[in-house]
Amino acid sequence: MYKIYLKQAWALLKENKLLSGVSIFGTALAICMIMVIVIVWQVRTANYSPEDNRDRTLYVISAGANSIENPEINNISKLGTRVAKECVYPLRQAEAVGFANHGYQALVAVTDHTVEFKGDVSYTDAGFWSVFNFRFLAGKPYGEEVVESGIRDAVVSESVARKLYGTTDVVGRTVELSYTLYTIRGVVEDVSILAEDAYADVWVPYTSNGTLWDNVCERLIGSYQAYILAASTDDLPRLKEELQTNVERMNASQREYRLNLGGAPDTIMERLTREGVMNEPDVRTAVLRYLLIIAVALLIPAINMSGLALSRMRRRISEIGVRRAFGATRNELIGQILYENLLQTLLGGVLGLVLSYLVIVTLPGWLLPVGEAGVSQVFLNADMLFNPMVFLLAFAACLLLNLLSVGVPAWRSTKTPIVDALNEY
Repeated sequence: MYKIYLKQAWALLKENKLLSGVSIFGTALAICMIMVIVIVWQVRTANYSPEDNRDRTLYVISAGANSIENPEINNISKLGTRVAKECVYPLRQAEAVGFANHGYQALVAVTDHTVEFKGDVSYTDAGFWSVFNFRFLAGKPYGEEVVESGIRDAVVSESVARKLYGTTDVVGRTVELSYTLYTIRGVVEDVSILAEDAYADVWVPYTSNGTLWDNVCERLIGSYQAYILAASTDDLPRLKEELQTNVERMNASQREYRLNLGGAPDTIMERLTREGVMNEPDVRTAVLRYLLIIAVALLIPAINMSGLALSRMRRRISEIGVRRAFGATRNELIGQILYENLLQTLLGGVLGLVLSYLVIVTLPGWLLPVGEAGVSQVFLNADMLFNPMVFLLAFAACLLLNLLSVGVPAWRSTKTPIVDALNEY
């Protein structure tokens, strides 16, 4: 029986090509919009290499230094290394802690400058390599002794290694960063700029550059971001409390300024919804906003398809009357109509999935603005994009709305008396 329904459904699709095309495209457009919205959100929040542990990482991206004598004076920037050492490093409940200074561009070159290009450089401590899960192709990260000594070691991306020497076997060779010589100690797989906390072309110890800004307001603020990795998500609230206790202890001995983290450290969701260091993040409103957008993306096509389905049912009343006259039950008729709609939804779902990935892959810079990059660019991998559960939920939502939009007109049409239906023939 189901094979017959499938053949009838396919024949109906070919018979009414315009209406079928509109219905399929409407479903595809709804799923495409939902998938694009969710994938963009997922790229910002999901776990993928090297930011494999976003769900159990806390972030301190900015900070304020409030004047004790004049509370109206509030200097806002990022963290100073003093705060990282006195408040972040002592966290007993953290699995790993680290900090980094991102956003610098340098002239990357071989010693004789026969090869040179601009690259993005991040200045980090040794703990940075424990927070993020980089995939090393050669060598290893620099350790605490290198950072403490200010030794000029470097870790470079695969693209940088190949541009400099044509291979990833470059451990022990040198690289110049704005005419300062470093020794390459490790090579990692390229990091997408979308992984903004781990991204760089070259990573070097923060102590290897003495010119970084880190001496303002009793060294409470500077140019660093701190990352705190918890052993599990259950430890996040306790880590927040412990960090706040450390900040209060440090502030008790301050003479001119007090540190204000504005409620940080933040989870990944809180970080994305925070608007300014002094404003509490509103995760609930952000999630509701996204759900509202998704609901609208679902409802508009459903309303349009409901009108199309009603028009189609009116034209099929005579067919329904003939079939009922030959003994077909209302349940059988409604089941066939819903089966036909299932085929349309399935075709629309597949088309919508293809369209969503096509949009994301061809327009990443527009959907995910990240600014100018160095050697590495915006790229997407399977860990960012592939989430079958998201598609199944979007497909199920579209299927439910499609069934309702078609089921109600079908139910009403099958209630038409047989005589009246036959008169439409």
